[in-house]
Amino acid sequence: MAENLFSLLTVLPLPVWLSMLLFPRRRFTQQLVTSPWPFIALGGIYTVLLLVALILGVGGFDLSFDALRQALSLEWGFLVAWAHLLTLDLFAGVWIFRDAKYWGINPGLYLLLTLMTGPLGLASYLLVRQRRARHDPARVVN
Repeated sequence: MAENLFSLLTVLPLPVWLSMLLFPRRRFTQQLVTSPWPFIALGGIYTVLLLVALILGVGGFDLSFDALRQALSLEWGFLVAWAHLLTLDLFAGVWIFRDAKYWGINPGLYLLLTLMTGPLGLASYLLVRQRRARHDPARVVN
């Protein structure tokens, strides 16, 4: 069952990612990136997984290294972490996609990096955005 949930979780955000990467100017992509529903769906699944993990005793709110390592080594703890990562990476990707339009930056590379490496893609985009802001006095970022 956990493997099926893992597969489902992995596939759920893909339509949004593929739309942003392959069809960035299409109307349905604009609708996807302005809709809260992908995040509501992933957040709902995350909540259910977290509750199941807590009921099964995966771990409480002990944030010590050993407790987290042990919780993540269990199927349900891993699924909770995976849902968390997918949701936040998608949020970062959608934010990059929307923000890049304002700044006139092609987001493709940064979206791909965010999809594959999460924080590395976001950090790369933010560096480019900061450099762009320095050269545009009308769009200064504080």
